[in-house]
Amino acid sequence: MDRPGLGAPAHWLLTPASALVENQAVVQVDASASVEDACDALIEHTIQSVPLYDARSHSYVGMFDVHDLAAYILARRGSVGARPRSRSSGGSSPLMRRALSHDASGEPVSRIADLSHLNPFYSVVPETTVAQVAQVFAKGAHRVAVMQSERAIRGILSQARVVRYFFEHCDRATPAELRLLDSPLAALGLVTRDVVQVAPDTPVLRALSLLESHRVTSLPLVDEARRLVGSLSLSDVKYLARERHMVNASCRELVQAARFWQGVRAGQDRAAVFSARPQATLRYVLAKLIATGAHRIWVVEPANDGSGASREPPAPANPARRASVSSASSQTVPVDDLARCAGEFGDSVCGVVSLTDILRLLVDAAPRPPADPEYNYATMD
Repeated sequence: MDRPGLGAPAHWLLTPASALVENQAVVQVDASASVEDACDALIEHTIQSVPLYDARSHSYVGMFDVHDLAAYILARRGSVGARPRSRSSGGSSPLMRRALSHDASGEPVSRIADLSHLNPFYSVVPETTVAQVAQVFAKGAHRVAVMQSERAIRGILSQARVVRYFFEHCDRATPAELRLLDSPLAALGLVTRDVVQVAPDTPVLRALSLLESHRVTSLPLVDEARRLVGSLSLSDVKYLARERHMVNASCRELVQAARFWQGVRAGQDRAAVFSARPQATLRYVLAKLIATGAHRIWVVEPANDGSGASREPPAPANPARRASVSSASSQTVPVDDLARCAGEFGDSVCGVVSLTDILRLLVDAAPRPPADPEYNYATMD
């Protein structure tokens, strides 16, 4: 990337991480709190993980994540169907054995923090750039703690916040990033046709086992004709703390219970399934993710009409014809995309676009700054 002239805005990736968490009210849970109380905090603040603070040592001892809750439930109830590939499977780790040695009622959340090994407590200093954080997010981490000091968190920086920041600052994007935005999903390799899918009446434990074994955060619910009729997210698992009997229920019943609690909190019904066609541009998907607050969008195509004919994705819409799709952002998408790129209820799932996928694409398209040999990108502890 060419060096900007004097006074020109810096590339968005050069922004310090601290700038993206300014004035954030940090949510944390005492390490001695119960798993139920920790889940209540996740539900109340509509978050997927929370740092655990030990008042005795005045330090953070881990991060409680919905992945940890799922791993704990599977370990206590026994894995159903597919066997999880995580290092916690089979109760082999010391952490798992320690957690399972206690009665589940009132279990301290600190005993199961980081149980899944999927979203440990990552911490960075305020001067860490968004580029450095994005590289870690592109490998699957979902959030990092931006520290004020060794014993105080300035804010939690998430994948969603970084993606939103990029979209709000597309005026700083490089030509390669702009081409990426206007590329269709099919051209970006996001139409894989090998998405793990389940029927709505699949038992919750079976679905949790699939989520853990395939290292995914959501499963599309499809009917007997493989048409999309719903979506089960790992974030729905936290509602099992309030609806314990749902552990023995079906995916449909858990999703209905989760949407009920979400609707109670929001004061309105919640639409849970968001989708887009393979010809939709990445710009369209970003706008939809930001407008809805979703963490993934299913890529769908019309259900087979029996003709057996395959259709080539239409060319991207003319970038000159644009319209705003979200009051939360000044960015726009092609007008044609609004009508022809949205998926429909009953389409067949052929791919998925997650925030991790988007960040991988952005990291690959970004200019390459010189690496800091003294910076530990692997753990960021």
